[in-house]
Parts: sequence; C-alpha cells; structure tokens
Amino acid sequence: MDREKLIEILDSFKSVCAQKQRALEEICLEEAFPGDDSTSYILNVRANWVDDMNCSDAIDFLFEILWETTTVENRKFIFSIQINDSKNNLHCWSDLENNTSEK
Repeated sequence: MDREKLIEILDSFKSVCAQKQRALEEICLEEAFPGDDSTSYILNVRANWVDDMNCSDAIDFLFEILWETTTVENRKFIFSIQINDSKNNLHCWSDLENNTSEK
C-alpha cells in the first residue's frame, strides 16, 4: 500500500487518540523491509504521555485504538508499532502479529 494512503487512513487513529486525551505528537511510517515499499510499515509514534507509563499499557492503548479505527485489510500493512517518548527516545515497540512488547 502507498505510504501516503496509509497515513490518510491513520488520520482517524490519530484523532481518536487525541479525543481520549492521549494525543500523538507525530506519526510516521518506515518501511519494515527497506527498499520494498510493497510490503508493510513500522508505525512510529511520538507521544509525550508515555513518559510516565509502562510499555504494555501504552501498547495496549494504541492497539485498542488501531483496531477500533482501521480494518483488518489496512492493519496488514502495519508490521509493528514503535513508541517514542517526549524526548524522542524509543520507549517500546510491539509487532502486530505476535503482540509482544519490549522496553
């Protein structure tokens, strides 16, 4: 899927996060397999609210909103989620297939 199209699809994801008082300062998509934009992307988000939250709670929240705002077909193009904190440091990541997280 085209990166720009997927970003458009994720607008509702970003909006619902903000409505639930957990705004995403920035979202971007990186190719999961660099050089092959026909496969899936890493959804990279920066969120200030994760500074005082453990990784699993942050990932759970984002998964809940992602499932609420996207279709199965669209989620197939998201390989994993990476969360950066307010200082833009990696807070945690999780892949959608295995729903595992690391900090």
